[in-house]
Amino acid sequence: MSRKHTQQMNAIEKSFIHGYIRKNAEKAQYSAVSHFYDRASERHFSITDAVAALKGGLVVEVHNDKNPSLRALVRDAKGTCVVVDLRGMDVVTVYYNNPEDKHDTLNWNLYRWSQDVVELVKGLR
Repeated sequence: MSRKHTQQMNAIEKSFIHGYIRKNAEKAQYSAVSHFYDRASERHFSITDAVAALKGGLVVEVHNDKNPSLRALVRDAKGTCVVVDLRGMDVVTVYYNNPEDKHDTLNWNLYRWSQDVVELVKGLR
């Protein structure tokens, strides 16, 4: 289980991952997993909400908690948070988190991944 927070990414990694997700966001419209639909109905979100967050939100972290899946967490200005599998742009889940939340109690010990996000994503192709 490895995670990299956006604060640990350099400008090139941030730019690349945001561009990759935004470029491929439309694919997510047709590739959400059943878990997404379960959570979305419970939390009153739609696939349209998720795709909009992917197109306009910012990456919070990249992780491989479900290796070999490489996933990104994206949060938009409204607080819509979407986890997407970067290989196929499958939307995994959606939830709300206050966009003003600065996560003061975040456990930084979980964020030790030093991998280059650009190389990781390029390796998916």
